Amino acid sequence: MTATYHGFSLQHPAFSPIRAVTTAGAKKPLYEELQINPEYADLPRWTILANADDSFISWEQEHPEQCERMRDEGQFFGFKEVAQGYLGRFTRFIIIPAVRDADLDALDAKGSVITNLMDMVVRSVLAAKEDLTKLKEETQQRFDEIVDPSQLDELTGLAGRLAETLQTYVPDSSVSIDWIKSGSIELPLPRADVRLIEDGYASTVGRTGHGLQRAFILTMLQHLAIARPVVTENADNQSAGGDGPDPNGNQAQEIQPSLLLAIEEPELYQHPNRQRHFAQILLDLASGSIAGVAQQTQVIYCTHSPLFVGVDRLDHVRLLRKVPYEPDKPKITHIARTSLSEVARTLWDANGQPTPEYDSESLRARLQAIMTPWMNEGFFADVVVLVEGEDDRAAILGMANAMGVGLERDGYCVIPCMGKNSIDRPMVIFRNLGIPLYAVWDSDYGTDGARPEVNRYLLRLMRAEEDDWPSCVEDEYACFRSNLEVTVREEIGPVDFDRIVTDIQDDFGVSRRHRALKMPMVMQRVIQIAGEQGKSSPTLEGIVTRLQALKAKPSS
Repeated sequence: MTATYHGFSLQHPAFSPIRAVTTAGAKKPLYEELQINPEYADLPRWTILANADDSFISWEQEHPEQCERMRDEGQFFGFKEVAQGYLGRFTRFIIIPAVRDADLDALDAKGSVITNLMDMVVRSVLAAKEDLTKLKEETQQRFDEIVDPSQLDELTGLAGRLAETLQTYVPDSSVSIDWIKSGSIELPLPRADVRLIEDGYASTVGRTGHGLQRAFILTMLQHLAIARPVVTENADNQSAGGDGPDPNGNQAQEIQPSLLLAIEEPELYQHPNRQRHFAQILLDLASGSIAGVAQQTQVIYCTHSPLFVGVDRLDHVRLLRKVPYEPDKPKITHIARTSLSEVARTLWDANGQPTPEYDSESLRARLQAIMTPWMNEGFFADVVVLVEGEDDRAAILGMANAMGVGLERDGYCVIPCMGKNSIDRPMVIFRNLGIPLYAVWDSDYGTDGARPEVNRYLLRLMRAEEDDWPSCVEDEYACFRSNLEVTVREEIGPVDFDRIVTDIQDDFGVSRRHRALKMPMVMQRVIQIAGEQGKSSPTLEGIVTRLQALKAKPSS
């Protein structure tokens, strides 16, 4: 995969089609046709291909009011004579696609990664060694002595014999033979045989697992990018190039280029525990806490794994989704983001703006309670459903399954937040990212320690009318006066509900009732059996029905 850089500059739109032409034969007629227009009469006459673009640049500098900000042709990395001419010497871009042949990268052959790395780091040093240089000089001298024409009577004799034969055909002719000197002798340097060692066994790169291969590619590319440091002068006279001190006495110094590391699906071929480790390594790379690599590394990766994202890294997350643009036109990519500071401000406002004001650091500590794999899956969902606990999740999934609705199949993610007090943070996070959201919680009326202010706080976050003990099923949230289990039990009938649950506990071998109610399959069977007996839960049915409608509704 080839990576290109692009910048934006002020350009005249009429020049763009001509700039895109790369051959002189095709560009010259277009250039001369443009000059016929009086508006461009001050363009210089066509001379050579290289001067055409320079002429356009000069014209644009003189007519900035007729220019628009447009993307350049690519490989933009600094203007001439500005910022040391070419910033690419100081910033290296490394892209690792989802599919790349590590076996070829590890083969010490022309153009491969390992060859470039060996040439820079090992063979260049070896070639400069005094012993090898001396051996090469001695070998060259001895070789020149052996093949010196003056020492080869055979050469003179061959020329004479050929001349005699030739003169039998053309009397006034002759033959002269001289050596054409070959280039200097090149002593072959050692080549690399790369093998990876895993579990004590060495094997070629192509015979290792894809996970190890991918890690090896990443390792090689990082080291290749920093293998040849940039040489600059001291801070008083920053200019690229040169070896050693300059005539003015400025001491040269080596600096490592910064890296821009782009990885496509870093989770490929990695076990979950390795994914977690890999995600942490990439974070450490970006923070500059890993020795032996570039001092400054920016890491960008696209992923489908919940182990590579998290609410604790919210400031780093960019959510890309395809959205409709115009009727009968392809979808476009929309990028959404938010920050801990924005989330903290929303929570602070909804909570009555207490003192001290919430900020990103005070919020960061409160994220620990919601840092679960379930929560991370919400970043990939088409619709997020926030519930208090696993029993609520089981009840909603069970009802959906009984109704023939595949929530998980259709991109819904039902996330237990481990308590009502933990619903607020993910509620704001996912909403800020533009993910459709539905919240479900218990009002806890009549229970010990019930706090109506929490219900009012969540209702404010949902932009709904406040109530101490809400009990309703709305388009974007649902509340139960006591809790969901009590509501469903009353709707089906306490006696029937208890009997059905007890029978299913025996069938499933689950001795404790509260554990059984946390299992979607148990709740699905409860709903199905109750339905066969003419019983149902209108509340759960209403929630599932509104969830189906929410996916088609534009996010607020």
